[in-house]
Amino acid sequence: MRHCLIGPAVLTLFIGNSALGQDVDNGRQIAERSCATCHRIDMSAGKASRAITFTAIAAKPGMSDDILSSFLLMPHVTMPGLPMNQNDARDVAAFVMSLKK
Repeated sequence: MRHCLIGPAVLTLFIGNSALGQDVDNGRQIAERSCATCHRIDMSAGKASRAITFTAIAAKPGMSDDILSSFLLMPHVTMPGLPMNQNDARDVAAFVMSLKK
């Protein structure tokens, strides 16, 4: 019985976030294409942002991948690149949360 539980656990470790649809690199590419006009997505860039930085979003108390991806799925007048599909929202959220220090 013990071996039946170990197999799925090990498989989960190897599959990681891709099983959940979270691809940080794809999230970064989407953010660079759709969000960087207003948001500063990379703190090493010298460009000032008109909106909150991704690092500041990630640092907000209680912020999580799930909360952020749900937010990205809702239409927003001030964010013209939205709404996005569920996989893209998860990827962008994973990228943003990867910036948390």
